[in-house]
Amino acid sequence: MLFHSPEFISLLIITILFFYLLRSKRMYILAVANVLFYAASGINYLLLFLTVVFVTYYCSKRLSGKYGSIYFYIGLMVNIFNLLFFKYTGFVFMNINKLFKVTFPWQDGLLSSIILPIGISFYTFQLIAYLVDVKNKSISPCDGLIKFWVFIAFFGQLIAGPIMRGDEFLPQVSNITKYNLNADNIKKGFYYILLGISKKILFADFLAAKADHYFNQITALNTLDGWFATYLFAFQIYFDFSAYSEIAVGIGHLFNLDLRINFKSPYISSNPAEFWKRWHITLSSWIRDYIYIPLGGAKKGFRKQLLFLILAMSISGLWHGAAWTFIIWGIYHGVLSVLHKLYIKRIKNKQYKIFDSRIYKVICIFIYFHLTCIGWVLFRAHGIGNATRLIWRMLNPMYFKFDMVYALYFGFIALLYLLHVLEYYVRDNSERIMSVWENRIPSPVRALVYTIILGIVVLATSTEQNSFIYFQF
Repeated sequence: MLFHSPEFISLLIITILFFYLLRSKRMYILAVANVLFYAASGINYLLLFLTVVFVTYYCSKRLSGKYGSIYFYIGLMVNIFNLLFFKYTGFVFMNINKLFKVTFPWQDGLLSSIILPIGISFYTFQLIAYLVDVKNKSISPCDGLIKFWVFIAFFGQLIAGPIMRGDEFLPQVSNITKYNLNADNIKKGFYYILLGISKKILFADFLAAKADHYFNQITALNTLDGWFATYLFAFQIYFDFSAYSEIAVGIGHLFNLDLRINFKSPYISSNPAEFWKRWHITLSSWIRDYIYIPLGGAKKGFRKQLLFLILAMSISGLWHGAAWTFIIWGIYHGVLSVLHKLYIKRIKNKQYKIFDSRIYKVICIFIYFHLTCIGWVLFRAHGIGNATRLIWRMLNPMYFKFDMVYALYFGFIALLYLLHVLEYYVRDNSERIMSVWENRIPSPVRALVYTIILGIVVLATSTEQNSFIYFQF
């Protein structure tokens, strides 16, 4: 059920009406909405999801008892096995077949019956974080199964995040009957929803067709074609994924629930550490808190820290998909993080003024943006061979060919980047801009602008609807 589909919009409107009309029944209303939303993907997978949620809830209630460790590992293994079975069984068999030249007689039947449940990667990480936090006594176990279901399966963010933690979301769910209809939250909600839908329909879907055209003919691309294709995908995946996250934030506001912002203009980052504080923030912080730090983080020496960085980012790559391209993409970003750590350590004691200058910052942003784009080739291309072939063409002067039409192409990319910077400025100055917009712009003009934007979105939604990229993860 896509966010910009008539079915979802109907579900959202009905849920909001009942939510504010029947205050005492809000927990049950959201619980039913969650069931209906996930049931659209298939009853069998809904039952599977409900089972995993129940097992996790049951185990979490017994973590402080005599056999707490046993219950912890049962809950953990149920979640991990569920993810591994549905997401990685095909990948494992494919590599066994290639490595040992062995094919099991029952293999094809098994693999044909496995369909990846939507949102499994996201809800698994949210359930694991909850279990670990309860075990570490960072949070108390949830005191009701219905409440726990609403916390884990909130239909506004279930499929592609943001990944919410117990300490930041459970208290909001617990107080859900206390919230009054809030005009500011409703306005924020519609703002984020409209922003997200606009990003998805007007930008992500448009760029997807262009990027697919180039990535489907890699062997015919020259150097500039390769870079143009990569830039297109870089902005496509940003607009697509940030669109979903912002729609989720908007839906949360409609129910007075505060979800985390997942993207903060990542392509203005000057280094890996900054990038992962701006890109898919809830996933990168999850990897940090539940993989990197438990491994040892920076506490076991500098060399081990570098190893842990690469290992954590490799797991992040594997989480994105059951393919070697995703694993190598994760390793690539791990290596970039290691190189940045080594660079910082080398220049730490050098007090050159250049390191504090704006020019240096701009150069770093330019370099890291292009390093990120090279990584996106691994993420997007079909297979390692195609990825390495395209990267080779992008970096090899032998494939360089220039035509004046490329000035137009890269002018378009520059415009996309300018919009990216503008988004950062608007987000950073949102209160001041909204004050000017509401106090100095006449209401008829504002109404006209809203009507035009809404009309464009409605016209766009009447055409073919494309799924969000991260639905496959």
